[in-house]
Order: sequence, then C-alpha cells, then structure tokens
Amino acid sequence: MPTAADFEQMTGETLEILRKAQTSGVLVSTGVQGVDLSGLVSLVPVNVPARNNTSAFPRVIAGMGSQTALWRSLQNINASQPNAAVGVDYAGAMTEFDEQDVFAPYKVLAMAGRVTLDAVAVARNYADALAVAELQTLNQLFIAQDCYIINGQAYALPAASTPTLTTAATGGSIAASTAVYVKVAARSGLNYFYGGSGVASAAANVTTGATATNTVTASIPAVEGAVAYDWYVGTSGSQFYYTTTTVATATFTFVPTAAQALPKLPLLSTVAPTTPPTVDTSYSGNSYNGVMAANLGDYGSTGPVTPGTGTPSGVTWKDWGGNAPALSGGGVDVLDSINDALWASVQLSPTAYMVNSEQGDEISKLILGSSSALTYLPPTDADARTNLAGGGYVGRYVNRAAGGVPVAIEVHPRVAPGTIIARTDRVPFPGSNIGTVHEVRCQYDTMRFDYAANLASGAGGGPRFDFEIRSNETLVARAPVAQAIYSNIS
Repeated sequence: MPTAADFEQMTGETLEILRKAQTSGVLVSTGVQGVDLSGLVSLVPVNVPARNNTSAFPRVIAGMGSQTALWRSLQNINASQPNAAVGVDYAGAMTEFDEQDVFAPYKVLAMAGRVTLDAVAVARNYADALAVAELQTLNQLFIAQDCYIINGQAYALPAASTPTLTTAATGGSIAASTAVYVKVAARSGLNYFYGGSGVASAAANVTTGATATNTVTASIPAVEGAVAYDWYVGTSGSQFYYTTTTVATATFTFVPTAAQALPKLPLLSTVAPTTPPTVDTSYSGNSYNGVMAANLGDYGSTGPVTPGTGTPSGVTWKDWGGNAPALSGGGVDVLDSINDALWASVQLSPTAYMVNSEQGDEISKLILGSSSALTYLPPTDADARTNLAGGGYVGRYVNRAAGGVPVAIEVHPRVAPGTIIARTDRVPFPGSNIGTVHEVRCQYDTMRFDYAANLASGAGGGPRFDFEIRSNETLVARAPVAQAIYSNIS
C-alpha cells in the first residue's frame, strides 16, 4: 500500500506538471486539441477488365484434377480438300482431316500477406489491419490475373534480328566519324509489365558523317509476340541501355556511357535494363500462356511453342511496320486490315478490339476529326444549347468486310501500347462444339489459404496472421484461327 510520503511525492509531481503547463491564456500551441482522424485511403488502382469479363473469359472449375487441360481440334484444311467433281459412276473424293492435340498446363498465381497481432491491436478502432491486408492482397492477385490472362508467356519469343542502321547529320550530338554499335532485345507482354526480355540481337554498327550533330536510327522487323523493344547503344566493346520503345525502331541522339533511365510508358515495369542480356527471360516456366501467346504459339507436343518451331495455329498476325493508324475511306486502316484478314481467313468478324488507352484515344481522334464525322445540334432549348458536353469516344467500329457488323473497342490497361488484339468470342461453325472461345479453366479459383504462425526471430516473427490468396488456372484458347494480333503500331 502507498504510504503518506508516497502520496505527498505524487501530489508534488502532479503540481509540477501543471505548473509547467500554465500559460497566459489558452493558445493553439499550448491549448487543448483534438485529433481529427480521417479514414484510411487506398491509392492503388485495380482496373482489371479482362479478369472481370466473365462473358469473354469465364472462370470455370475443371471437372477433373489434372496438371494440364487438353482438348483436340480439327484444323481448317479447306484449301487442301480434293475436288468434289468426280464424274458419273466414280466414287466421291476422300475427305481430308487434320486433328491436333492442344495442351494448356495449369499454373499457380498467388500473392501473400502478413499482419502481426500487435499491428491489429494498435490499429484498433481506426482500421481493421487484417481486413485491409486481405483486400489489398486480393487486389494484387486480381491485377496479376488480369495481366496473365492477356500476357502470360510460357515459351520463348523468336530471336530478334540484327538492327538495320542509318545516320542523319542533324538532330543529335554524336561526334563526327563515330562508330556506333546497337543491339536490341524484344519484350513479351509479360516482360513489359514484369521486366526482362529475350536475348539481345547481334550488334550492328554504322559510322557517322562529318558533322558533330549526328543521330543514328535503328530498326528491325517486329518479333512475333513482342510488344516492346529494349535498345542498347555504345562502342564495339560495350553497349548500354538507351530506351524502350513499343515499335521496332528507335533514334539515338548520343552515345551513352551508362544505362539510361526508363522512358515514361503506361505501366512499364520499373525493372530497369542495364547491358545487353545474354539469358532469355522472355518467358517463364511458372506462367501459362495468355491470349497473345496461346493464340500466336505454334502447336507443339506439350503445348504452344515459339512461332516457327511447330505447327502453325492459324492465327492472323501482322507487323504494321511502325506506322501510325491512318484514315482511309472514312475508316481506320489498321482496323479495316484486321477485319479484311479475318473475313478472308474464316469469314468471321471480331467481337472486340482490345487496345491500350493510347490506341483507343487515337482511333477516336482520327474518326471524330475527319470530315466523315457527323455533328448533331440539339434543338433551340436553352439548357440543351448551353450545357453541351465536349469531346467524344468511339466505342464501336463498323466491320465493312463482314457486312456492317459493329465491333466493340475495349480499353485494357494491360494491353501494351502499339499492339491491337482482335478477339473473336463466337465461332458458329457447324459442329464447332465451341461454347466459349476463351476460358480461364481452374483447378481451384481465387481462394484464401491461412498458414499457422511459428516462432521466429526478428521483427514480424511474433504472433501474426500469415496468409495468401491464390488460384490454380490456365487459359484455354479454342480457336486461334479466329483471332488477330497486330503489332508494331506507332
């Protein structure tokens, strides 16, 4: 029990504290103040249109446990069939068949979270720390699923060609008679968002002219399946990272002596290259093939393989040559080219063009800025004439090749700039047996798994909640012949 002397000491200490707090009046700097707690905010964008588009990419639980989804496909060999006109009393010509086994290995996508018991305690009555961590972990898995549905890559990109180089006497600061060496490495969609690339090409070199203001321009044919290109510039002995482009060409105004900063491209991975890569990281054995790779890949014995190394899938792919979309006959040339190619191949119209916001914006500007765009004036009602909305977005494009079928223009943040995916969701061939063309097939879909906490040293090793949210999935692409992918669009 405290003694009288103890109470006397405590009273004296209390009075001393009060004495120190005394002021002439109550001021902001010394007065009583409240604590204005506003709610916790999140600045993490979670825009996942491919993952959420359950009509184009339904998420289906597989009927049987397996490491690989497998189906069989009858290929289009109409052009190889024999002539049906055989003459009177002769047997009909034997129909040709071409059956292809198709594989899609299941892969795990997972994001983990950790929240300590003490973190939950100190956040009490402000935020539920465990619930916040769960939601943000789930959001990151959704983003990963959206990216892999489009860009997953389980086989290597084709090799990049040796660049073709030209020089110009103005516009740069490369000295006269300088031998400039250039290499290039192609990025898959997976690389664009997560870093890495294929192996760098062989070096090309060119010697500048007599001025001190030279530039060098490099170009290669587009690599099938690539969405971007890393350029390395320097001397014969060493080249350094210069920039990344979404077209297969770049212009260099100086010769770097160290790796340069990454350019500002939408959602480009912050993993910065330095020197020409000698190891191929354009694919991952932990990835399944997304829309691009599953359709572009040749058929192999255990799944899609690098284009040019197996049986072609029949997909329509085109290198647009680094050109920008242009108006043509009241339409957009690159979209008309896609429509014409698909109609000529399989007499189908795409359901949607999957584009980056840059391409979507450019298409709208081209059409709305042309003389073929219509202007509608509202009646003379005062409100209608004084509260007009400016601007416009072209959300559909008429497929003239298919007789006027409207095709949706979908903006996808994880379609890299410079690439357009024409996705066909319906293949109504007689006996096609295709309900959904693309399908996210799962051994188990998005679920939470809790780990048991164990004693560990260091911060975060005490009582805690360890968990992860994961899925075991793959993308089934049943009709590559009905899809088109255009690359190298400025």
